[in-house]
Amino acid sequence: MAHILIEYHHVLLQGFTTTLKLLGCIMLIGVPTGTLLGVIGGRYNHELGKIIKGARFITKVIPVLVFLFWLHYPLQSLLGIVVDPFWTTAIALGIINMIATAHVIAIELELLPKSYREAGITLGLSKNQVVRHIELPLLVRRTIPQLLLNQAAMLEYTLFASLISVPELFRTAQSINAMIYQPVAIYSLLVLFFFAVLAPLHLCITWLQKKYIAQYA
Repeated sequence: MAHILIEYHHVLLQGFTTTLKLLGCIMLIGVPTGTLLGVIGGRYNHELGKIIKGARFITKVIPVLVFLFWLHYPLQSLLGIVVDPFWTTAIALGIINMIATAHVIAIELELLPKSYREAGITLGLSKNQVVRHIELPLLVRRTIPQLLLNQAAMLEYTLFASLISVPELFRTAQSINAMIYQPVAIYSLLVLFFFAVLAPLHLCITWLQKKYIAQYA
């Protein structure tokens, strides 16, 4: 494996960079917008909250790969446009990430006990102070593990981009294997890469869940 890593490091680095760029775009599309929609839907607009729940149900029952292919082929054909596969993937996974993030935020806002708000107001805090000093810290503790888990899933979903010709890490590995045909070594490198990235992340998520959710319960 070492000789492959040394000889093709520049190609693998390009694939790795593309994967990181793709993940970054997915997070930028999904997390800020999803958080905003979740706050509005969970606190201020219950109709939007229902739409978020419906959208979350749809993204659960339609496989990610099917949704990605639908955006890449039929939709673009219907609209008479051609979008770079990178951006098709970023938009498709960004939408899924946005809906997942909005759902997490909206649900956790609904689950926040009203007694905390009432206690804060009884102690003389304004509504803004209650939000800033009581509700927001609780919301962050409840949602951070779930949001991190969503981003880990998004990293895994970037593998599907290879099926529509995005030169991310998996497709790069396939290209190298097509040239030298050493699948054991090449795909073992992929296993090591994803283990090195996702194992610490999942351990961190588990630790946060034990620390925050147990305290909250």
